[in-house]
Amino acid sequence: MRLLVPFLIATLGLHAQVPPMTEVQERRLANGARLLLVERRGLTAFHAALVFRGGRAEEPAAAAGATDLLARTLFGATWPEDLEPATASLDALLKQEEGLLESLRLQRLRLRRDPSASSPLPSLEASLEAVQSHLKARFSPSPLSDLYTARGGRQSAEATADALVAETELPQEAFEFWCRTEAQRLRTLQLSRFSQARTALVADLKQQGDPGMALLRGAALPGHPYGRDLADHLPALEALRWSDLRTYARRALSPDRLTIILVGGLGLEGALPLLERHLGSLPVPPDGEDAVLPEIAAGLGDRRVQAALGGAPRLLVGWRIPPRQHPDHLALRMAAQLLGGGRTSRLQAHLVRQKTLARQVDLHLDVPGGRFPGLLVADLGPAHGHSLAELEGALHGEILHLQQDPIPQDEWQRALALLEMDHLRVLDEPASLARSLGRAWAEGGDWRLADREAQRLRTLGQEDVQAAARVWLKPSHRTTVLLEPTPGESSDPLEADMARVLKALAASRIEDLAQREQLVSEGLRQLRMLSADERLRTLKLLEAQLAPVKP
Repeated sequence: MRLLVPFLIATLGLHAQVPPMTEVQERRLANGARLLLVERRGLTAFHAALVFRGGRAEEPAAAAGATDLLARTLFGATWPEDLEPATASLDALLKQEEGLLESLRLQRLRLRRDPSASSPLPSLEASLEAVQSHLKARFSPSPLSDLYTARGGRQSAEATADALVAETELPQEAFEFWCRTEAQRLRTLQLSRFSQARTALVADLKQQGDPGMALLRGAALPGHPYGRDLADHLPALEALRWSDLRTYARRALSPDRLTIILVGGLGLEGALPLLERHLGSLPVPPDGEDAVLPEIAAGLGDRRVQAALGGAPRLLVGWRIPPRQHPDHLALRMAAQLLGGGRTSRLQAHLVRQKTLARQVDLHLDVPGGRFPGLLVADLGPAHGHSLAELEGALHGEILHLQQDPIPQDEWQRALALLEMDHLRVLDEPASLARSLGRAWAEGGDWRLADREAQRLRTLGQEDVQAAARVWLKPSHRTTVLLEPTPGESSDPLEADMARVLKALAASRIEDLAQREQLVSEGLRQLRMLSADERLRTLKLLEAQLAPVKP
């Protein structure tokens, strides 16, 4: 049935009625926090989202990873002890842990440079274990102790390029408890699980992630936080202190950055007084300086990066596109739908099924976010027996057809119907509606952006889509990453260490990933000309520069 409805809309000329979001009620709390409430009578539960605008894009390099740490540390669980006001004894323990962690970090750096040097490492580790045992004794590690779980609810948090979002689902009778709990959480900013969360985040960054997409973002968006790969900033993340994160949190989680979104069986008259009493009473920190981010010209030229990262061959092509509030953005969204939106899209139909050039095709809009200029990304894997060059040529041929050839009416109506059906599904599901409103506010500064886009779809013309495709999907806006399988292991045992150190040094000094890859390749070429002893000495010298000791 889900496939039949858009098919009927497309083929019979039926028009989906896209309802405006007039049911959204908007208010401002006393401290400047925004409230968006959508009442759904008959529901016995509510979905709440706290959306703090800023996200990873506004992190300074020294605080890279802070938004992810806040999502894990502040909203990871809700234990009774998390809501207790900070005490002198708890703060003393956290400061002691911070000092020991920093001392351990510095000692490990010194031992890396001189393994034969004497070190108080064992005694420091024993002291840290004792302090952390005291901290663990103050908290309830059992999932059954989570206050929201005990009330039949759940909470999750996500760090994105444009926002930190904490979502909660609870029965309606727990609404005042939620207001009180979240206000106390934001007022206290305890962050008692900081060291465990940081250790887990560092481990995840070392083991997970998508290095191909990171290469593309860095090469296409050089010097901008949108192009930052957090894995390149592990030394800064490991040096980040509990007190640093707490200071950052006071600014990043300020009420003037917060939008509260409620969808469910709550009425404004009953909800607003409770919100004012609790979340509306949060203090507003002194005005801080807004982050000033560099601008990136869309037309940087046609950029190419080739790398061997292991796994199957893969083609990534990204075009620099305007932010979500730009007039051309909706036309590019329709272009993405026509190219890669589902099984009937052009890339799926032509490259996967008809020509069998590709085994997999994915299209992503607004990578990594939509508040600033980002990327429209085509991610393709060649089918067996076909090369990346064949696949790249076919992809650009499809882009050219979209820019120049008339779009068949049935194809246009089908793509339009699918976008409208997506919008209707968002309106129908409380969690999806809350996310849509929050994303529109974080990316465009106005929750009505989601509504305006849905209404504008009906007035969008084929010539608008083709004009936007010609302006933005052209070589001067394009970055291509060609990923080949990793070649055989080098006979030189120092080769892997050399590559690792050179990549880390280049990452700390060069923002442009295309230039970074060239530097690493040239560095390896020159190092291969040295004798084994010279390479070993050079490796130690390079490692000494890798992680300068923080004073």
